[in-house]
Amino acid sequence: MNQTLTVNISGIVFHIEVDAYDTLKNYLNKIKSYFNNSEEREEIMLDIESRIAELFSGMMSEKNQVITASDVENVINVMGKPEQYITEDEEQSQSFSNETYVKSDKKLFRNPDDRILGGVCSGLGAYIGLDTVWVRLFFVAAFFLGFGLLTYIILWIVMPEAKTASDKLKMKGEPINIQNIGKKFEEEANKVSNNLKNVDTNKFTKKAGSVLENIVGALATIFTGIFNIVGKILGVAFLIVGTFMMVVLLGMLFGSKTIFSISSDGMFSFESQEFFNLIFVSQDQYYLAILGVLLVIGIPILTLIYLAIKLLFKIKMHYSVGLTMSILFVIGISICALVGIKMGTELSSDEEIVKTHHIGATQHTLMIKSPNELLPGKGILEDKVTSISIEEETLYMSDVRLEIEKSKTDSMILELKLSSNGSTSKEAIKNTRMINYNYQLTDSALVFDNYFSTLKENKIRGQQVELTLYIPLYQVVYLDESVKELIFDVDNVTNTYDKKMVRNKWIMLESGLTCLDCLDIKGITTTQLDSIKTYIPIK
Repeated sequence: MNQTLTVNISGIVFHIEVDAYDTLKNYLNKIKSYFNNSEEREEIMLDIESRIAELFSGMMSEKNQVITASDVENVINVMGKPEQYITEDEEQSQSFSNETYVKSDKKLFRNPDDRILGGVCSGLGAYIGLDTVWVRLFFVAAFFLGFGLLTYIILWIVMPEAKTASDKLKMKGEPINIQNIGKKFEEEANKVSNNLKNVDTNKFTKKAGSVLENIVGALATIFTGIFNIVGKILGVAFLIVGTFMMVVLLGMLFGSKTIFSISSDGMFSFESQEFFNLIFVSQDQYYLAILGVLLVIGIPILTLIYLAIKLLFKIKMHYSVGLTMSILFVIGISICALVGIKMGTELSSDEEIVKTHHIGATQHTLMIKSPNELLPGKGILEDKVTSISIEEETLYMSDVRLEIEKSKTDSMILELKLSSNGSTSKEAIKNTRMINYNYQLTDSALVFDNYFSTLKENKIRGQQVELTLYIPLYQVVYLDESVKELIFDVDNVTNTYDKKMVRNKWIMLESGLTCLDCLDIKGITTTQLDSIKTYIPIK
């Protein structure tokens, strides 16, 4: 039975045998004596103790909870014995044992010694063994492709900064031992010393240097204060925006069944669950799409909130959290891509059916109008362009368009073009044949419904009804106010906008559709027509 002690090494508590403790204590005292003349002795010892604690932690297991003398010897072999430490002057005559040069596993850090912004590119370059210039060129190219900035910000948050000498050695995959830790501190100290010497000897006198140092210090204090204030303001702004966006996202996906959208065309709404059920093939695909959207949109929002908290409270988070968020973001993109590809196959084929109806020409002015009724059933989508509603097992859509063109005969012809998409050509034809559309013709009016219907089970697959009314020469039509949303891209000699063509009479001439007796649209008068033709079919 061996006596044990409890020790704290770099903030970690270990149980260690007494003889092992004596060996470790003598080892650390010897190391400290080798760095007596170094101003960075305390920092070097902290880094060495941190590395020793890391090695001891790796030796612990459920069966082995106590550090033994053999464990200490193994650590000493990895770190190197104190007498093996040599200065640059001694390197010409001595060399280290090969066992002190065992490479350590690389870890991903941001490099603060070679950075333009956050040191992400130089850290990645050190990790993958690639020149930093090539990594920076990659991010420049990625920026113009649209994903570089977001990727850089995520990596900046995820990758910890290499602050200590051990971190910088891990970043380059160099062995973390006494020699390398000591050299790293000496290199940084020499770099700072050389910079100071150059400033003192080459640019300024001692007096000027002292004055400049005070000025720079004052400016640094001012800018630091400004940056701290700006950082707090940005933190508050990011926190408010991120929290609001997250609440809206969760509300849209899991809360309210109605989604409102405000655009330049006005405000519209739709019943999200009903609408998406008419698009996706199954409930599983619907829930998978929700998961993908939640990850793709939610992860950047969480990143924004984390950045806000970091700016406000200086809270540090383990790099594994950021890594997990990055992995979830990639998973979200993959899910959205998978669902998108599946939905793409559902719309891969496009088929249409054309029906032609001959209508006798009339000498009267033919009124073209629509009932202008609301869609039957419960509305699930209402916007400026189209509307969708359902009633029991019937689906109603308002995607109906009417064009007016010149007839090649003396008769009026109405052409109905029904079209739809599907996963196959056969499926697309089936969806097209299931479209029901109605219109009515009386002696003086042609009445077009402003919607069509299909079965709910056919889902929304790009169904559309296109109407083309071919009218002969000198046929007059009156466009009622009710067809304002129905007519689409109607050619006329004055290029009058569709919605401004209503409430006027239009006559088909050789030159095209022309406004007749209009006050606000340049056209032709009845008197002018008399000189063109003796008989005009107008009453």
